[in-house]
Amino acid sequence: MRPERPSVLEALAGISGATFSPIPHSPFPVTLDHLGIAVDSPAAIALFERLLGAAPYKVETVAREGVETTFFGDGGATGAAPKLEMLSSLAPDSPVGAYLAKRGPGLHHVAFEVPDLPAEMERVRGLGLRLLADEPRAGADGKQIVFLHPKDTAGVLVELCQSVRTPPERVDVPFAGSTLAAWVSGPADAPPLVVLHGALGSTTLETDRLIRHWERTFRVVGLDFEGHGASGDVIVDGAPRVPTWADFVDNVRAAADHLALERFTLFGFSMGGGVALAAALAMPERVTRLAVHAVNVQWAEEEVAPMVDPMEPGTLARESPFWARRLVETHGDRWPDLARRMAAFTRALPEQVMVDDVLRGIATPTFVSHGDADRFFSLDHPVHLRQTLPDARLAVLPGVDHPIQTLDAAAFAAMVGAFLQP
Repeated sequence: MRPERPSVLEALAGISGATFSPIPHSPFPVTLDHLGIAVDSPAAIALFERLLGAAPYKVETVAREGVETTFFGDGGATGAAPKLEMLSSLAPDSPVGAYLAKRGPGLHHVAFEVPDLPAEMERVRGLGLRLLADEPRAGADGKQIVFLHPKDTAGVLVELCQSVRTPPERVDVPFAGSTLAAWVSGPADAPPLVVLHGALGSTTLETDRLIRHWERTFRVVGLDFEGHGASGDVIVDGAPRVPTWADFVDNVRAAADHLALERFTLFGFSMGGGVALAAALAMPERVTRLAVHAVNVQWAEEEVAPMVDPMEPGTLARESPFWARRLVETHGDRWPDLARRMAAFTRALPEQVMVDDVLRGIATPTFVSHGDADRFFSLDHPVHLRQTLPDARLAVLPGVDHPIQTLDAAAFAAMVGAFLQP
């Protein structure tokens, strides 16, 4: 039976750690990415290191341009703060070498990040501005770049750049006679973060939009649960099984073992949030910090039907053809059977409630977030979770519905990432 709880307003009034967190939207598609400074000696780089009180986060050689680049500032919490790029010439006849010979050290260029570099090149051509190249070319820091003629931009050399993402590496994890797909990205020496999607979802469909931000500062493992996405089914008695919370926790353990993650942080969305909580309970010595969004682990019978009814394949195909197509893209022809199994999993959840005494056993520091417009779960769930967990914070996101696609990915990833940092 579901425990008695105070009203949401009463509970929020009594929680000092609860915050109502607006997720801002930037109206500017073109943003300042970095300032390029030409330097003529290592002493200049050392000077900025002392001035900024921080070491460079990256040193990279662009051989084609004859330049070594040293970057300060990793973009800040959201990855959007401007950076400094120190440019050291590797040859007198390189573009930076020629610049230093003519003007000496100093501000070299201003770079703006754009979402679609070819389209932006066409736009600026339409403004009558000249480009110094007809096509984008590879630059430093994982960018495609092009420069504008400084005579057309008030004497300032302007760079337009677009981040080019290295696709995550797929790692197949052996599991129960099948394989689980783990999508690995980010610096190899960064702290590991395991990311879990929701029911009928996958890493590609749901959580990759957050992983794109987290992989700047974490070694991210996006795990497809058994039967979901690129992972295989676990066959029992000749048919794919209906999994339990414990089975999904075993998925996480198998991936962590295979990738040699002795200690890691966890993020879970919806069903993945419930799995993350259960994994923290099962592996307290390995899960160091935890974040869950739009999660419910104390199901009442009346909450089952609104979640299960839309999973019925005929209903999905008839009333949500867009999502039916996405499920075909994500899970292939097996999606109707997966939907029926996940509906069976959900119907059983009121019998698998994580009671308060169990939740109190999760000592892992936990960040709980929830949208106040969630169509499936009211705010009493995250409020009660915040009250019950020994070490938890709560963020209520105004106007955010249950689907993870309703989140502002950059701002949400920054908020959660700041909490998960060791």
